[in-house]
Order: sequence, then structure tokens, then C-alpha cells
Amino acid sequence: MAYEQASYTQGAIHNSIQVLAGDTYTTRKVIILSGQVMVKGSVIGPVLAAASATVTPGTPVSGSGGTVGNGAVGTWTSDAGAMEGDWRIVITNPATNAGAYQVLRPNGTVDGVGTVGVAYNGGINGTLADGSNDWLEDDYIPITVSYATGLKYKLSLSAATDGSQEPYFVTSYAIDATAGDMEAIVYETAQVNGSGITLGTGHTIASVREGLRRKGILIDD
Repeated sequence: MAYEQASYTQGAIHNSIQVLAGDTYTTRKVIILSGQVMVKGSVIGPVLAAASATVTPGTPVSGSGGTVGNGAVGTWTSDAGAMEGDWRIVITNPATNAGAYQVLRPNGTVDGVGTVGVAYNGGINGTLADGSNDWLEDDYIPITVSYATGLKYKLSLSAATDGSQEPYFVTSYAIDATAGDMEAIVYETAQVNGSGITLGTGHTIASVREGLRRKGILIDD
């Protein structure tokens, strides 16, 4: 997913002591969704609409060094809120002209289990077919989910299902978007104080730590 990159910024820690725990950070310009009102230091996530997603299956890979299965991967789609990044279909229980697999999200968690030759319906959707070479245990197929530019962001709530449950950035100042969508500058990379960030309902420092770390924001306890 491509973002518009804001200029690199450095500032003294005393200017943002409540949020920043270090004096080096980078910022990014994003669109805040209409209706959002947030204080400085709010943890935000993107609204991931299925219509803006591109789902691209990759080349099957052997996890055991054997002859990888050659069943058709076919066309895959994603649901609204499907996590951006590299998903994996991993064969867990091979069988002649059949087999079972797990679907793993980009963060390594299990989305669900499926059966070769049967339509899978989860965060991503499609059918993994059987081929002349059966799928072997640990064979896997990467499935990349990416989003077009123009995403909108809102306060990240743990129970959200539109993608915003995944923490991405931290607001660098208070934002009032009650009048409509608005541009804002947010922290893209930084070291922040755990006591200085504001979390949406259901989130804890533990629940946002890893998501923010993958994006380049480290939480200092």
C-alpha cells in the first residue's frame, strides 16, 4: 500500500513530552474519517474497504523441498477489513486428490481452515484446487492483500471489523473532523510513552504494541 510520505522531522523531546519518548520521529499525511474527534497521541487504524483491495496469489512454494503441488490457486478476493500484507495458505494434512490447509493472516494468526477443492470463506476467499501433483505437507501459497491509496483513518477500537482494529499510526496533535474528512499529520515512526498515548475501547498497551511495532512505532513503558 502506498502512502504519501511527509518530510522527515526531528524535534526536541520537550515539545511533545506526553507522547514522545525520543527526539527522532517521522511523520505522514493521512485522511481522517469524517466524524472523528481525537486527542493528541490517539492510536488510529485504517478503514480497509474490500472494494479498494487487490488480492494477488503468488507462486506455490514447497516447505519440505519436495515437488510442490500444482493445483490451480485460482482467483481470490478479500472481505472488508482484511489485513493488509502477505497471507499464507499452508497445507497441514495432505491427501490423495484432497487435503486440508490453514489460512494464516500476515501477523501469523490463523484465519481459518479449509479443504482442497472446496471454496474457502474467511478474511480472504477462494478455492485451492487439486492437481496432478498432490499438495504436500507444508507446501504454501502466498496471497498478498494490498490497498489503494486514499485510505481513511479513525480511532482504533479492538472490536472494529472494518480494518481499523489494527493499529497503524499515532496522532501528532488533537484532531476534530466533525465537519468532514480532513488531512492530518501523524507519527509514522517514533518511540512513544505508554502513558502518553490514547487507546480506543477494548485496546490495551499489550494489544497495540506489536501492531505499532510492525509499523515503526515503539512503546516505552
